[in-house]
Amino acid sequence: MFDRIVIVDWSANSTPKTGRDSIWIADLDVARDDIRTANVSTRVAAVDLLVELAIRPGRCLVGVDFSLGFPAGAAAALGLSGSPWEATWRLLSSMIDDDHRNANNRFAVAAKLNRRISPGPGPFWGCPPAQAGEHLTTTKVPCEPLPQWRTVEAELRSRGRRPFSAWQLLGAGAVGSQSLLGVPAMARMVERIAGSGRSTDVWPFTCGLAVPEADTVLVEVWPTIVDIAGDPGDVWETRVRDERQVVAVARYLAAIDLAGAFTPDVPNVQKAEIVGEEGWVLGA
Repeated sequence: MFDRIVIVDWSANSTPKTGRDSIWIADLDVARDDIRTANVSTRVAAVDLLVELAIRPGRCLVGVDFSLGFPAGAAAALGLSGSPWEATWRLLSSMIDDDHRNANNRFAVAAKLNRRISPGPGPFWGCPPAQAGEHLTTTKVPCEPLPQWRTVEAELRSRGRRPFSAWQLLGAGAVGSQSLLGVPAMARMVERIAGSGRSTDVWPFTCGLAVPEADTVLVEVWPTIVDIAGDPGDVWETRVRDERQVVAVARYLAAIDLAGAFTPDVPNVQKAEIVGEEGWVLGA
């Protein structure tokens, strides 16, 4: 189905960084079973590399490890109109500043979003003490009037998994900051890929819970769903965990029935929210 599978372990670092807890990208040539990795120090450099990989000949699947959407009702609570996911992407793209050295304003943006959604702090939470204030706190707060979990996260939790909420910005495993910075980055990436003449899909937003047909397809992945333990002697066994994860997810997606993964069996009553605002994790 795809000639290349590219998996990204994103990062919300505020300074350039490589090694552990930085951006790792795996690039799998499916036909040749040849996988290569790259460790880039900034999000700007990561987008440049992703565009370069995505516009090469053949179909490309790009998977990122942060939420591409937010719990149902977020766009309405923010006062946005039109397609919820598109309106949210546009809003974040207009608010987030993220420069070539990773300096960014994600905590200030989270506080502004909280102020638009509710009279108190929340639903976003988690920040350094210096960034805390009336509309953003260092500790967890109620998510009213919005749910804490998207449908896919609730499904994973029902299976004993422990995904993090898109509202949590700080702490080990948190994905909220990655999403605030990642969504505008992916919007830029998609625009640049489309500008090259290649068709693009952001699954499931642009194509529904169906098999996408575009040249380049952007999806959300959850690396924890894949066992990264390698065989003894595996060349990847001694690498840092982030690098091993992107390799494991790329191999996993190359091995499973992707047609089935793109068409998960979800209740009809939830499909509109999943496709219109929340998104889904490929392979969940």
